[in-house]
Formats: sequence, structure tokens, C-alpha cells
Amino acid sequence: MKFTSLVIATFILTFSSSWSKEGAETNVPPNPFGDVGEIEEIPDYAMEVDRTRGTFTLDAKDGEYQPGSHFGNWYWKLNVDRSGTYDVGLLYSSSRPKLGVQVKIGESNTLKSYAARTNELGEKKPLILGSAYLEKKGEYPVMLLTGDQSNADPFEVKGIHFTPAPESDAIGQSIDGTINLEAKSATTYAENMRYEPKEEKNCLGFWNDENDWAEWIFEVTAPGKFNVTVHYGCGNGNEGSEVAVLVNDQILKFTVEDTGGFQNWKAVDLGTVDLGIAGENKVAIVPQTKKAKGIMDIQQVVLTPAE
Repeated sequence: MKFTSLVIATFILTFSSSWSKEGAETNVPPNPFGDVGEIEEIPDYAMEVDRTRGTFTLDAKDGEYQPGSHFGNWYWKLNVDRSGTYDVGLLYSSSRPKLGVQVKIGESNTLKSYAARTNELGEKKPLILGSAYLEKKGEYPVMLLTGDQSNADPFEVKGIHFTPAPESDAIGQSIDGTINLEAKSATTYAENMRYEPKEEKNCLGFWNDENDWAEWIFEVTAPGKFNVTVHYGCGNGNEGSEVAVLVNDQILKFTVEDTGGFQNWKAVDLGTVDLGIAGENKVAIVPQTKKAKGIMDIQQVVLTPAE
């Protein structure tokens, strides 16, 4: 009797263990992400850069507020020292789920969006409404229309924030692996330097302050090693400035030479860098010293696959 019970117990235990294993194999769904590992991050610059340069804010306290029956109107006078494209963001706090807002800058820039409910963290980061092109330096009227009263709870405007933006997106990597970073696709963190759209220029010009710098953000689809070539121009008597080219965490440097004119382009090969990660990469041109009145004009930066 004891032997029979032992056999039965052993059978039940063996069957249960087998059923549990089979059940685990058949009832647990497969991992939908497969063997996906950690996403590699592009390393940051090895040199500190100032991303606040060229940014500014129209503070609510400096604006004029006029309430309506079911809306609010804000007015500012904006004075800009340089032309260019800017990302326009709304700084606000709100306990409302969603509210329509519209910003008009000058005669040709109208931006519309919806302002969502915020928290303490969200109030410090502007809601980007879109990009505005300011054709020339000078004064622009700025008007903000909100779909509710907006100078107190539950919806309060803090200001309008402007951040330098590129004239166009970077093209990215071509089919032969080359990456052409044109002047118009650079973000110019600058007080003076800016993109000059005239056909005979089509470059980053007015570079007379060594604190001004430019950045390109672009996609790499075929990682590898690349030769870096900078196309620049410099007028007689302005040569000698020291410039750093930052490619992710790698640094290349060169000394600006006289090219016979600021739009007389010279291609300078700086060396080879490793773009080993697919996805978003970045390049920056950061002057280190200014030798004379002007530093240089930049036409483009070209990254060519190294053989």
C-alpha cells in the first residue's frame, strides 16, 4: 500500500512538473522586442558650447494685456539685432486640459497651436508653436491671442521665447555615403553671425564675434569613418583666427587663412572622424580666437566616407 502511494505521488509530481514546463512554453507570449539591446547614444561634444546664445524672451510683465469676454490679447514690441529664423515658444502655466493660442509676428508670421495642461516641470520649457523668419533687424509687433483669460489662474502667460533655428533641415547622408552640411541648414547660436541667403553669398557671414557658433544636426544611415572638409572664405588681413570643429565628441582644429575674399571659397581637409553610430549626429564650428575684424564666412562642411 505504501509502495503504491509512493508510485502515484511520484507520477503526479512528474506530470505536474512536465505540464508546468509545457504550459510555460506554450502559454507565455514571445518577447515582442526580440533581441533588441540598449540604444547607443551619440556622445556629446568634448568642448562646452553655449546654447543660450542668440536666444531671448518677451516677458509677460513687459507686454500689454487686454482681456476680452472669452479670450485674452497680448501685445509686445520686439527689437531684433539680426535677421534669421527662430523657433517661437510659449511660456505659460495652465490647469486647463487644452486651450487654443495664436501668435502673430510682423505681417508674415502667424503660428497656431493648442496649449495643454502643465506641471511645474513643463512650465519651464516653452511650447514650440513653430518657426518664424525675421527678414531684417529692427522692430516687429508681436501679438498673442489666447482662447481664455490668460493673466491669472487657471491659465497664465509667462512670455514668448525665441530660439535660433536653421533655415532648412540638413539633407542627411546621400546614397554614396557623403554628408553635405550647407550653411542654410545650420543653427546659428549667435548675436551677429547669421545665414546670408543672397545667391552670391549663400553662407554663414557676419562672423565677427568669437562667441558666435554654428551647429548642424543630421542623420547617419551608414556609419563609418569620414574625412572632414570645411569650405570657407576670408578676406585679406583677417586671417589667423583659431577655429575648432566639433564632431560629436571628436575635435579638429584649423587656423583661418587668407583665401582672397570672404566669398572666395577654399576647401580645407581637417582629418578623419569616426561616426560609428547610426541616427542623429552633430557637427559644430566654434571659434577659439579672433585675430582681426572678421573671422571667416562658411559655405559648407562636407563629410566624405574614408576609404
